[in-house]
Amino acid sequence: MDGRVNRVANLVEKPIFAVSRILHATGQGVTIIMVLLTVTDVFLRYVFNKPIVGSYELTEFMMVFLVFASLGYTLTRKGHVNVDLVISRLPDRVQAIIESITNLLALGLFSLATWRNVLHAATTWRRHDVSHELFIPISPFVLFVAFGVAILSLVLFVNFLHALARALQK
Repeated sequence: MDGRVNRVANLVEKPIFAVSRILHATGQGVTIIMVLLTVTDVFLRYVFNKPIVGSYELTEFMMVFLVFASLGYTLTRKGHVNVDLVISRLPDRVQAIIESITNLLALGLFSLATWRNVLHAATTWRRHDVSHELFIPISPFVLFVAFGVAILSLVLFVNFLHALARALQK
């Protein structure tokens, strides 16, 4: 049974991890653009007294990509904070069971967050919500939040399957 679970996890893992790597690379590119925008804005503001209109707002929108493009990738690399002071002292099988439960609970929570963000994106689309200064539509950014959290949920699902396979080992 654990062999089948591991095979399914490995099969699902490849495309999900590939998408998370692409998103992470996109987030890195957006970071470079954000730095260039900020440096240019500061330079133009202090040298020519002509700041870039809406640069603060653009930076806020780019932060959405920066954060939510890297969530899933960070989890694939085990880069999130992990406190295992007590759990690390337990037997491997018990650790795997606890990890399975934790991943399943997190999967449920982030799946709910994905769903609610999709609904929120639909609402902002229907209301034609835009930013205050540049009048940029907000709904695509809310939808990207949902996409980033959905990728995180899929990585949690893969981690759940791997932990379940370890818990089922004899």
